[in-house]
Amino acid sequence: MFNIDIKKYDMSLFTVILLGVIFGALMVFSSSVIMADVRWSSPYMFFLKQMIWVAIGFVAMAITTFFIDYKFYRKYAKVLYIIALIAVIAVLIFGVTRGGAKRWFYFSFFTFQPSEIAKIATVIIMADFIERKKELIGEWKGLIAPIVFLLLIIVPIAVEPDLGTPILIFVVCFAMLFCAGIRIKAVLAMTGATALLVIEEIIRKPYRLARMRDYFDSIINVDAASYQVKQSLYALGSGGFFGKGLGKSEMKLMYLPEAHTDFIFPIVGEELGFIGAACVIAFFIYIFFKGINISKNVPDTFAEYLALGITFLIVFQALINLSVATGVFPAKGLPLPFISFGGTSIVISMAAAGILINLSQYKKDKS
Repeated sequence: MFNIDIKKYDMSLFTVILLGVIFGALMVFSSSVIMADVRWSSPYMFFLKQMIWVAIGFVAMAITTFFIDYKFYRKYAKVLYIIALIAVIAVLIFGVTRGGAKRWFYFSFFTFQPSEIAKIATVIIMADFIERKKELIGEWKGLIAPIVFLLLIIVPIAVEPDLGTPILIFVVCFAMLFCAGIRIKAVLAMTGATALLVIEEIIRKPYRLARMRDYFDSIINVDAASYQVKQSLYALGSGGFFGKGLGKSEMKLMYLPEAHTDFIFPIVGEELGFIGAACVIAFFIYIFFKGINISKNVPDTFAEYLALGITFLIVFQALINLSVATGVFPAKGLPLPFISFGGTSIVISMAAAGILINLSQYKKDKS
């Protein structure tokens, strides 16, 4: 029924993403099995949920890879952005509260996190803006529209409260604008303004102040690090070169909170050692260089910056997660793309990867 020439697409990237997702599901099972058995009397609960989301994510990735042309995103960039904006505002009114944050819609048997949609929607609207107004990027007035786009989408997310996602969105869009030729003075101004906003948000929440205090103290004395980060470092350090063996982590025995979500990387390091951790890092390095290469070969500016934005979104989120797990950055809740447990995150990440793979079929006209 469908005539798909898979040779046009970068199927090596498609295959690597799938292998990463399968590896992630395996690590979700390994890291959650004890906790799920103790708290929920079902050791397979998180693994089975992850497999359902992986299946949905695979369908989403197949659709965005083979059936949706990238011009669709350019045509409906503003519509997608408005939908995402409405969603992140609506969740503040109709969402469910978990752990003191209102970030999710609840639909009988599953939850949905609209900030994940906001990430990709903001990348799309920014790529659209750069294509239409690239000649204005080097001027101050050319920054008004992207700043408005960013503030409108990140302020509601910050109110949830969620500081990690707004920082990620800003850094990704900033990187896109930098590649498009933003002024150095504008770089400094935007960096300074963002730093002030982040500081204000940290001061506003006592638990964030405590995290920052622990972080700065840990620079001098690692024992002063927050509990999660300290346990994460113990897990990574105890894995050695080859690891303790798959399923043999000790830190997952209720010592390391969020072991199957934000802190899954330390479990990889503990069970599979330096080799396993290095493979995870190599996985994201591979995606980065593939994404950059795809962005260089696409036929127009929108496709170029869409490829760059998606690549930055995946790799920068991974960088933040790995930096938190190793104590380089203060503790912040962002999942490791493709690997951590999470419904909306895994589906949107796989759909975004599908867009990138779809772009790989196009080649710049060299005539």
